[in-house]
Amino acid sequence: MAGATQVTGYWNEFTVRLTGETRQIPADIEEWLGRLMLLYGVPFHYLVPEEDMLPPESIRFFYLDPGWLKCLLEGACSVGRSNRADDLVDQHLRNHFLDLAAKKAKKLRADKEGTLNWPLTGFLLRSRVVEGWQGLEMNGVGVDAQGNRLVLEPLRIDRLNPEIMLCIFNGKVIDIEFTQPPEDMHFGAAAKDETYQKKQLRKLPSGDSFGPTKAISVPIRHHHNSQREHNRVVNVHKLATEMKDALTQANALDATTPALFTSAEFGVQMVESPGKASFRVG
Repeated sequence: MAGATQVTGYWNEFTVRLTGETRQIPADIEEWLGRLMLLYGVPFHYLVPEEDMLPPESIRFFYLDPGWLKCLLEGACSVGRSNRADDLVDQHLRNHFLDLAAKKAKKLRADKEGTLNWPLTGFLLRSRVVEGWQGLEMNGVGVDAQGNRLVLEPLRIDRLNPEIMLCIFNGKVIDIEFTQPPEDMHFGAAAKDETYQKKQLRKLPSGDSFGPTKAISVPIRHHHNSQREHNRVVNVHKLATEMKDALTQANALDATTPALFTSAEFGVQMVESPGKASFRVG
């Protein structure tokens, strides 16, 4: 076999010459290995062996271990090993798996060339927020070699099931910020213990001076046959009445016009900016 087999090049140049025949790794295999490096196709119980490691309404941060990924890629390629030439290919690849797969992994989401900035980090989020806001936005912040903050490029953002999200960043993340989809209409109130409240009402154009308003607890409609853990159906009529009374007391509403507080005024009070939640890693 001396001189009969020659292994050369990097990923896009990698070929095996065997008795004059040139073989090139198919593009779909290249992409498959790149996806595997970002944990596509890896069974979920390999990532989270016990449910207690990711309980409901929790977030867990992680590093991707290069040694573990190298073994994963080697194991994936060993499936097709059937002759001496395949074994020689694997011997060459063994020290280059991460570099070769990384080139494809970097292009999967952004479709652009580049390098991976190890360590790769990410998070698993298990929450009703994932199902409730399918356009949930997030930013991962890291630091460069000089210590300056920068927004990290996401390599993968996926919902693994209706309430679990997986995200992997190109670099070491130190801060995560989640934001509701800004293009949506947001009706809401601030959480307080196990209830909700409107802390401050807005002045309406028909009002005069506007003093501070008291916080209004959001009335909830309770149903005896409800199987939900927490009933979150708002009693809109009662809430609108309490809002109108509070605005009238604060001189923010003209009390001489009984029908002035309509659905439009109710909407003005209920609309809120997109909710945000931030996490500091470590």
